[in-house]
Amino acid sequence: MDDRKLFSGTASYYAKYRLGYPQSFFKHIIKSFNLDKTSRVLDLGTGTGQIAIAIAPYVKEVVAIDPDKEMLNEGERKAREDNIENITWIKSRAEDVSKDLGFFSLTTIGTAFHWMENQKVVDIVYDVTIKGGGIAIVSNISPLTGTESIQKDEPWVSTIWDTIREFLGERRRAGNSYYQVSGERFEDILTSSKFSRFQTWNDTYTNTRNIENIVAFLGSTSFAARRLFGNRINEFEKILTERLLEINPAGNFKEVVAVEALLAWKD
Repeated sequence: MDDRKLFSGTASYYAKYRLGYPQSFFKHIIKSFNLDKTSRVLDLGTGTGQIAIAIAPYVKEVVAIDPDKEMLNEGERKAREDNIENITWIKSRAEDVSKDLGFFSLTTIGTAFHWMENQKVVDIVYDVTIKGGGIAIVSNISPLTGTESIQKDEPWVSTIWDTIREFLGERRRAGNSYYQVSGERFEDILTSSKFSRFQTWNDTYTNTRNIENIVAFLGSTSFAARRLFGNRINEFEKILTERLLEINPAGNFKEVVAVEALLAWKD
């Protein structure tokens, strides 16, 4: 049982303020894996369904898996709003997936692989993948997610991270625990697996956020969820807002997001 409670209390923020993935990504995987209305897709670590909801109109069925019931509830709500009825939402860890769910043309994992037992999950995915199908591990590399971005040295970015550390400590939080960097590169895990082909796909786009949006986005994360600040959350948001306004009184900031997808096939 996972007691880290990585995203406890964040689901509503996650659904509204996470960017999801660009249409270019979906076009690429649909073409690369020959997805059509006969295809089944497995979305592991689905969260609030950023991948599941976007790809559902192009395939027969999506099975969306996540261990967090709050996240799944938000995903189901959003799917209903969009009149999407071909997604099955299941509360489960990726590590517990089995052939009981059937077989899939593609498994997607969106900005969640780092929370999983990597090698075990890749082996499971291989076993439930049809021949010619595969896996797509995708992530948004943004200055707001703490990953190594091209904007890491910009004043507004460093101000956000300095303020978080001031309130929560130097060590990056991960829900009730602390973030640990995976010891093995995802590329190496895939290339050493049973999957026989490997490809990296990249794209970049720019998004503009205002301060209200930035603060709300932080509420969607495992490292700056509002509950982690306790009774100091209002103080944190006030100080961060003031500091960002000092940098740009208009309160608007351009976020450069790099999208990276690791693709592999079962030939």
